[in-house]
Amino acid sequence: MGMKLRFVIMFFVAMVAALLVGCSDDDKLVESQRTAIERYLTSSHNPRLIPQEEVVNSITYNPPFYEKFGLDLYRYIATYYDADREQRAEVVKGAEVEIVYTAYRFSGSAPRINMVYATNDADVIAELADDGLNVEYWSDEPMKIKIGSTNIINGLEKSLLGCREGDVVEAYMTQRVAYNDKSVGVVEKNTSVMWSYTIVSVQ
Repeated sequence: MGMKLRFVIMFFVAMVAALLVGCSDDDKLVESQRTAIERYLTSSHNPRLIPQEEVVNSITYNPPFYEKFGLDLYRYIATYYDADREQRAEVVKGAEVEIVYTAYRFSGSAPRINMVYATNDADVIAELADDGLNVEYWSDEPMKIKIGSTNIINGLEKSLLGCREGDVVEAYMTQRVAYNDKSVGVVEKNTSVMWSYTIVSVQ
């Protein structure tokens, strides 16, 4: 085998190994984010939640639960058991939705005001202002979203589908359905996030 060919093979093997190590580190980080989300939802969250698949065997009436979409998105609908919920408009593809929201960087514990990175909730904006943040350009107008057309993060859109007008929702996302390996404002790359929102209207 010639020196040139040997060098090419060694270079190729080194590149493949580097890619595998990179993927492995990324997988471990995302897995740790999943673990942190699930641990929080089932222990520290108020109310404490169970996975959706355990509802059928629960001895509790209308037990609060979280849903999981794929591996990287978790949703809790606080209003799921409301008596009139089934009569409200449902969020489907193509629906025009308005939400009032607060988005947090998620670190595995209950969201705190200093973890907020975006909001249009007037009460939260006021609290941020009291903490000394310049909120001059923050708007309290509802966010308008057309499902399937508006450019929003993947996890938020997925979490909206199947919800109903008036729902109060929490969506927890690993980096893979949030911003992946990108930094966005104060959200550093490879960060999990939590969006808390109320669906004001569905058309």
